[in-house]
Amino acid sequence: MTRLPILFLILFATVPAATLNASARERSPERAALQRYCSGDLVTYCDGLPPDGPEVRACFKTHMAELSPGCRKAIKRFRKDGT
Repeated sequence: MTRLPILFLILFATVPAATLNASARERSPERAALQRYCSGDLVTYCDGLPPDGPEVRACFKTHMAELSPGCRKAIKRFRKDGT
């Protein structure tokens, strides 16, 4: 269970910080969907990446075809929302 907070930090790093302030990003339903549907894919395809860099975004982009359907959908909704 100690890895779970790191997963959330990594997911928070998947979006440019300039798009929203931190408190708004944390409350975003789209962000919650990313956490819910992509945490397993994150461990499978992008484990070990630093949570504070663009590496996770690049990793998800590289593995988009292999990500779970729920994760792909959450990413698309997150991008569409502009957050």
